Amino acid sequence: MSFLAGSGPHLRIGILLLWLLCVAGCRGTGAKTFTNDLPVRFHNQGDGYVIQSNFPLGEDSPLISELNTLRKEITDTLLLPPQRDPVTIYLFEDEAAYRRYMRTTWPNLPPRRAYFVGTRRELSIYSYRGQNVQTDLRHEFTHGLLHGSLETVPLWLDEGLAEYFEVRPVTGGPHKEHIQHLQNARADGWGPSLSSLEQLTDFRNMTQRDYAESWGWVHYMLNQHGGARSDLIAYLQELRNSKIAPEFQPRLDRSTPSNYSDMISHVSRIANGIALTSFESRQ
Repeated sequence: MSFLAGSGPHLRIGILLLWLLCVAGCRGTGAKTFTNDLPVRFHNQGDGYVIQSNFPLGEDSPLISELNTLRKEITDTLLLPPQRDPVTIYLFEDEAAYRRYMRTTWPNLPPRRAYFVGTRRELSIYSYRGQNVQTDLRHEFTHGLLHGSLETVPLWLDEGLAEYFEVRPVTGGPHKEHIQHLQNARADGWGPSLSSLEQLTDFRNMTQRDYAESWGWVHYMLNQHGGARSDLIAYLQELRNSKIAPEFQPRLDRSTPSNYSDMISHVSRIANGIALTSFESRQ
């Protein structure tokens, strides 16, 4: 994801999970007023998703190819169970139409380029056609696949995986903004705390550092060949039928007691690799 420099709220993409008839994951946002301004003229059916738009998308559209490839990448990497619920993507033609709908329907939500909203009725993504649409949809579609396949997903893992899979051209590549933020934080004496991340339940309370650290833990675990990666995959399998997510830190401590220092070293190695590549490119 993109953030402003320094600490602060997440600025681009939000995830909002709505359960029952009221806004359980969005307390304090005020009442919602649904409108009929959703883009529904054109309909593109994919494997596990539907795109609704007011402009045509050909079957050979790069956007559709991207979603199909991403779905396979995510399910193969995470060994997700079969999707139980499809994801509906409402793709507005321009930013103005998107902003107008979101202001009317979710008037007190922060203004972001895209949102994933999960309700008992539908798993929905709202975004608009623009220069960042592919990155935005990679992030939000990750949320959609996770919630369409699993019973529950803790917030740190939800956002960490979405940050991991949004990176292109190589999925799971270095997220330079997050790496820089974590390196700066380390220089100021900060240390990671997965147990603290596990206490977060509202995306509006997540700081730039929380997003960066969530990405860091996921990237570290998915790029390990030992207990950390196995623990994460097994945990995702457990979330398939768990209505309340169990704590993850204790099991990681048992299998990989050095996870704290390992995660720091992992991010530092990536940062050093980026710095070396940048230096070599200037020679």
